[in-house]
Order: sequence, then C-alpha cells, then structure tokens
Amino acid sequence: MENIKNIPNDAIKAPAPNHTFEKTKAYQDFINVLSQIIEKHGAEVLNEINRAE
Repeated sequence: MENIKNIPNDAIKAPAPNHTFEKTKAYQDFINVLSQIIEKHGAEVLNEINRAE
C-alpha cells in the first residue's frame, strides 16, 4: 500500500468508456467463454495462489 501515490483533485480524468460494445454479440460471446473458464478453473487457480503465500 505504500506504493500508492495520492492523485491531486485537479488531475485529468479519462473520459467515461463507451458502453455500446457491451451490446454486441462478440462481447457477449467473450463474456460467456470467460465465465465458463472461470467456473472450470477458478478454484484451481485460487488454490495455487493460496499455496504461493
């Protein structure tokens, strides 16, 4: 946490992302595949992370 720097209030902020891509079939297909991968391998990955500590 000590590596986090305070950002001044007058810092330039990035514009809000365009959310129209969320309605595309390609995006929905990507999210579905990603969800399936997480469901299949998520517990295994979390176990590996826990062992690394």
